[in-house]
Amino acid sequence: MSALHGPLFATTARHGTGDATLEFVVLGSSSAGNTSFLRVETAHGARQLLIDGGLSPKATRGFLALLGHDLAATDDLLFTHFDHDHAKTGWSRAAMKDGLRLRCSSRHVAHARARGYPDVCIDAFDAGGQGFSLGEIRVIPCENPHDDGGTVAFRIETPAGSVGFATDLGRASDALVESMRGVDILAIESNYDRAMQLDSPRPAFLKDRIMGGKGHLSNDECIDAVRAIAWPREPEHVVLLHLSRECNCPDLVRRLWREALPSLEPRLTIARPFEPIGPIRLGQGGNRVGNRVESRGERRIDSGAEDPGRCA
Repeated sequence: MSALHGPLFATTARHGTGDATLEFVVLGSSSAGNTSFLRVETAHGARQLLIDGGLSPKATRGFLALLGHDLAATDDLLFTHFDHDHAKTGWSRAAMKDGLRLRCSSRHVAHARARGYPDVCIDAFDAGGQGFSLGEIRVIPCENPHDDGGTVAFRIETPAGSVGFATDLGRASDALVESMRGVDILAIESNYDRAMQLDSPRPAFLKDRIMGGKGHLSNDECIDAVRAIAWPREPEHVVLLHLSRECNCPDLVRRLWREALPSLEPRLTIARPFEPIGPIRLGQGGNRVGNRVESRGERRIDSGAEDPGRCA
C-alpha cells in the first residue's frame, strides 16, 4: 500500500483509556550508545521495558534510579538490532541476574549469541509477523534495511496510548510509514545533515554506507517520513534519535523543522548522547514532556526540551 493512502491503524484511539499511564524516556541516543525506557501502569499493575541496550546496565540503572525506577523491575529488553551502540555485552549478566527477557527478531538471534547473550534469556519473535503481547502491551514489529542484518522498528500499543520507535533506518519504506501512523509519541532517527556529511573528513566508504539506502536517515529524509506518518493525524510528541555528533547539529535541525513542519516543531524533542530526555507522559494527567533528568553536576532544564547546542 502506498504511504500516501489510507492509514493501516486508522482506528487506533488517540488517547488511552481509564486511569492507565505511560512514561517514555530516551536515556541516551548516539553512536556511543542507545537505550530508551517505557513504563505502563494500569489498574492491573505495571510493566516496564527497555528498547536497545546500547548503554551499559550500570549507566541504565543509574538513570532509572534518577527517574524513581528500578532496573530490576524491568521485564523486557527489545532490540532493534545488535550493532555495538545498541547492544552492550553486559546485558547478559543483567538478564541472568534479574530475569530480564532479551527479545529480538528471529533473524538476529545469531547476533545476540555473538554478543554473549545466553539462549535461556533470549525470546525471538517474527519481525515480519503480526506482533506479540507483553501483558497489556502490544508490540508490532516492522523490518527495515540497515547494513547486512537490517533493523526492527516497533509500534507499541498500550492502554495509555501508543509509541512508534524507529532508528538506524536505511530508508523509510511505505511499510514503516504505515506502521507508525496514528501513534501518540513518534521516536525516529534524524542522523545526519547531508551537506555536513559530504564536507566531513570521513572516508568515502563510510559516507557511502551511511547515505546509500542501508545506513541512516538524513534530516531531510526524516522530515519526509514524518510528514507522511503525520497524515491524517499528527503525533502529539516527536522525538529525534541518533543525531550524529560530527555531521549534525540541533540548531540546524530545529531550523529545518520550523521551515518544513511548523505545526510539529513545537512538539519536537531532540535526544541527547549522554543525557536522558523526558519523561514524556500519556494517560491520566499526561500528554506532556517532563523535566530532563538531572545528573550529578548538571543543571536541571525546566522546559524538558534539549539544549539547543551550536553548529560547528
